[in-house]
Amino acid sequence: MYTPGEIGVYTIFFATSNILAILSSGRLEQAILIPKHKKDSFNVVKLAFYFSIIVSTISFLALLFFKNQISTFLGLSTISNWIFLIPLTSFFIVVFQVYSFWLNRNDKYLSISKGKVSQGVFMAFIQVSLSILGSAGLVLGRFVGALFSSIYLFLLSIKLSPKLFPFNKSELKTTLIKYKDYPIYTMPNALLNSISNNLPLYLLENFFNAKATGFYSWSVRIVQGPMGMIIASLQQVFFREASKKYNNGESIFSLTKGILKKLFLIGIIPYTVIYFYSPSIFAFVFGEEWRIAGEYTKYLVPWFFMVFLTSPISSIILIFNKQKIYFLYEFLLFVSRFIALYCGYRFFNDPSYSVIFYGIVGFIFNSTLLVVLIKLSKNEKHFIIN
Repeated sequence: MYTPGEIGVYTIFFATSNILAILSSGRLEQAILIPKHKKDSFNVVKLAFYFSIIVSTISFLALLFFKNQISTFLGLSTISNWIFLIPLTSFFIVVFQVYSFWLNRNDKYLSISKGKVSQGVFMAFIQVSLSILGSAGLVLGRFVGALFSSIYLFLLSIKLSPKLFPFNKSELKTTLIKYKDYPIYTMPNALLNSISNNLPLYLLENFFNAKATGFYSWSVRIVQGPMGMIIASLQQVFFREASKKYNNGESIFSLTKGILKKLFLIGIIPYTVIYFYSPSIFAFVFGEEWRIAGEYTKYLVPWFFMVFLTSPISSIILIFNKQKIYFLYEFLLFVSRFIALYCGYRFFNDPSYSVIFYGIVGFIFNSTLLVVLIKLSKNEKHFIIN
C-alpha cells in the first residue's frame, strides 16, 4: 500500500514528533513514580503538562513562520502542508506517556495495555483507510492514534486523579526545584538517545535517498514493534517494582537478574529465527521489493537483541541517579553512530555498509551498558539500612 519512499518520509515525521515530545515533557513523566506520596506525584503530572503546553506552542509558532525552511531541512517537503501536525502529535504523545506513568503509579497495568492497543488500532485504521494519500495518510494515522489513545488514558485516569487545572505556580515551582535533574540531565540524555537512534532516518536520506530510509525504518519497525510492546510493559513494571524496593532499602539485584532471565528466554528463539530468515520473510510477506529491508534486519539483529535485554532495566540509571554519567555514554554513542553511518557512505557509498557499521556500534555500546546496569543493581552501598 505504501512505497519505501513514502515509508521513509513518514518515519522522519514519526521520529521528529517523538524527539519533540521528549523536549516537551522535560522527561518529567519518569519522575511520577519516584515520590512516596500521590499528591506529590500528581504535581509532577501537572508540571509535565505545563512544560508540554509551552514547548508545543513555541514549536507551532516556529513552524508558522519557517514552515518551508524546516520542511526542507527535515526532508519533509513532500508533506509540508501537514508539518503542523508535528507539535500537535508530540503534545498528545506526552499526554499518553504522562498518564501511562500515572496509571503505572496506581498499578493499573491493564488500563495501560488497553491504551497502547487503542493507539495501534486507531493508527492502523487511518493509515489503511487513507493509503490513497501516500505519506500524508501515514502521518494522519499517527496523529489520530496519538490523539484518541491519550484521550482514552485521560478518561481512564479521571477517578484516580485530582483536578489537573488550574495550575498552582507555587506548587509547580517547588516540584520543579525538587525534580530539576530530569529536565537538566535526564531530558538531554533521552533527547540525545532519541536523535542517536533516529540518526539513520535523517542521514540515510541525505547520504543516499528516501528509499534507503524506508528500508531501514521498515526493518526496525517490524522487529521492534512487537518486541517493543513487551519491552515497554516490562520496563514500566520493573521501574515501579525497583523503585519500591529502593525506597524500602532493599536490593534490586534479584529483581534485575530475574527479568533478564525471562527476557533472554523470551527473545533468543525469535531473534535467532529473524537472523537466519529475515530476507526471505520480508520478501514473502511484503513483496520482493522489501527483501533489502530483510537484509538490513539481519545486520541489526545482534543490536536488536541487546536492546531487548537492556531497555527494560534501563531505569536503574534513574533510580541510582546516574544521569550525568549516562549523558557521557549517550554522547559517545551518538558520535560513534554518526561515524559509522558516514563511513558506509564515504568509503563504500552503499547504505548496507552504513547499516552494518551502525548495528555493530549499537551492539558494542548496549553490551557495555548491560554490564554496567547489572553491576549497579549489585551495589549494596547505595541502599538504606533499616
